[in-house]
Amino acid sequence: MTNLRFPFLVLLLVLFAQGCSVYTAFTHPPKVDIEGLENMKGIDRSYVMSECGAPISSEKNQDGGKKDIYRFYEGSSWAKPRGIFHLIADFFTLTLWELIAWPSELAARGDQMTAEAVFDPADKLISFHVIGRRPKELERAHQSGEAAQF
Repeated sequence: MTNLRFPFLVLLLVLFAQGCSVYTAFTHPPKVDIEGLENMKGIDRSYVMSECGAPISSEKNQDGGKKDIYRFYEGSSWAKPRGIFHLIADFFTLTLWELIAWPSELAARGDQMTAEAVFDPADKLISFHVIGRRPKELERAHQSGEAAQF
């Protein structure tokens, strides 16, 4: 019976790991062009929202403009082709590829960023800069209630 323990554990791992890297790759947020946003002045607020998502807070300035705070993941490029590769590799390795692919896809998501964008009264970007970055390790600790705010 002890000879069957290892193959049984491998079989369980293979059955429960199927498709995780494929799903993770296809649901990655797109790469956010942070440098481009920091250097683009005068672009529309809707473009910033399309890159970073909806702001977590927005307040009006005295001049009628807005200051938005965005929280988003850095994202990754080439996520869809990686997902297709993982699907093919899963098929040819009978899902053993998941042992390597799934942890690598979790790392590819990028760090969680917090950024501030200031807009004029016509909703044109005046400034954009990152005010905080939470590496994946701190994010996991924060989700379990151990890390402080950044």
